[in-house]
Amino acid sequence: MKIDPVHKCPYCGYVYQVVFGENTFSNLFSDPRGRVAVHSIIQVCPHIVCGKTEVSVEAGLPPAAQKGRSEAERAKARYDLPNSFFSSRLLPSEVSGKREFNVSDVPETVFRDYDEACRLLRTSPCASATYARRCLQAMVRKKFKLKPGKFQNEIKALSSMNGVIRQEVVDALEYVRKMGRFRAMPDDDVKVLVDVSYDEAQQTIDVIEALMFDWFIAPAERDKRVGALKAIIESKKQ
Repeated sequence: MKIDPVHKCPYCGYVYQVVFGENTFSNLFSDPRGRVAVHSIIQVCPHIVCGKTEVSVEAGLPPAAQKGRSEAERAKARYDLPNSFFSSRLLPSEVSGKREFNVSDVPETVFRDYDEACRLLRTSPCASATYARRCLQAMVRKKFKLKPGKFQNEIKALSSMNGVIRQEVVDALEYVRKMGRFRAMPDDDVKVLVDVSYDEAQQTIDVIEALMFDWFIAPAERDKRVGALKAIIESKKQ
């Protein structure tokens, strides 16, 4: 199983150095007659916001390198199985529609709800849209420093700010708000999810990703480039 020294987390896109025994763990199982071995790899994203686990397995012939090693030593070593005939990543499962970006450029509360909305997309579009709505409300509050309240009122406040936000963006915010809202039953006040299709839930995630890039990722990338340019200018002055 190929394990590069530098690895990108499939959940959040964070790039980190692979260190066996710290963020990467290995184990090897083989049949008593030494004809087949199964190699498992567990990788844990070291980013404080993410911290999710990735699991991969491989099957092939047992390597000679396993002989004489203790369990603790095996967990800190990597193995290349000769004549590998099976290799697969068990976790994470497919995350539909999720875009890769630097998680450190996005507020933690925003990323967590966005991540959950993506994970629920296939299994529960209704729940996915609800998390998307909560994610977008957190984005609005972070970006425009609004006093927390009802999302509907926050959108109205934005629309009344001339030149602050385009009308099509306001319309998109209202769309996601409606897709992800709860519906209260008048007879018993039980809250249920509004029916949402897969395509509708995917569209709410598309809106989030577009605004996430405009509001957080692009400004952060611009600041990094400007900072690098300033550093070059200062170095030339010395």
